[in-house]
Amino acid sequence: MRSLRVFAAVGAVLVTVLATPQPASAAADGPRVLVFTKVSDPKQAHRSTPEAVNLLEMNGRRYGYNVDASADAAKFSAKSLADYDVVMFLNTYGDVLDDGQQKAFQTWMSDGGGFVGVHGAARTEPDWDYYHDLVGAYESEGEGGPLAEHDVTVDTELPAAEHAPAEMDDHNDQWYQFDRDPGKLKKMGIVANAPVVGDDLSPVTWARPFEGGRTWYTSLGHSAKAYEDGNFTKLLRSGIWWTAGEKNAPLVSATDAAPPWQYGLSFLAWIAAVAIGGGVAVVKLNRREALP
Repeated sequence: MRSLRVFAAVGAVLVTVLATPQPASAAADGPRVLVFTKVSDPKQAHRSTPEAVNLLEMNGRRYGYNVDASADAAKFSAKSLADYDVVMFLNTYGDVLDDGQQKAFQTWMSDGGGFVGVHGAARTEPDWDYYHDLVGAYESEGEGGPLAEHDVTVDTELPAAEHAPAEMDDHNDQWYQFDRDPGKLKKMGIVANAPVVGDDLSPVTWARPFEGGRTWYTSLGHSAKAYEDGNFTKLLRSGIWWTAGEKNAPLVSATDAAPPWQYGLSFLAWIAAVAIGGGVAVVKLNRREALP
């Protein structure tokens, strides 16, 4: 009888938690974002990628865009790309697309697609000149430097940074150096700068219209700690909003966004574990008490 009471009490807690309505997603009618994560060398995969994908999915639900994460290059066909407004290369590396996939992606861009490159995207497709122009620069040091903290200054007057913070103090990340100055490219806007080497400011985020579409790249986003920086996630959302284009503009204000689901999966798993563990313990206790 005692075990039944314990199960009933824990069950009531679970029912209360699960019966709390989960907020409707803000992304129902927003732009679709393909988050591409393929690396040609598993040793070059970023350990932060799963956390980054989770963050993007959560932010998408709150701020009005749909995320489809994949490392499958087969997504780069005319038919598949037609489903997306934005393609994000998230810490990709090396040769990730074959010739046909490259052609499909280039056509999609010229038809008004939006590209967002994050960190390792500048170490991708080393022999594809079109892609280098799309990103704006190629990482020149091989693996980047060690993690360090720098203050990042954002030009919030640019449409591509409209909803980003003006300052990102002590942002912890890996800082790239590049084979060219993206600021010298036609129609390029420098979204953010940081003192990567010495006291001189270097571009770390930039954007421009590109051959019918829009491109936005940030060299930030190496480690999981970078994605814990709320200012960085705002900067990243700005890139998604801008590349999606005005016709697909998602929600732009935190006050408009759907509130987050207050109970995470880890919490629900804990409750379930308590329910199971507590019930088993009580059953065992009852059996012992029943022994002569």
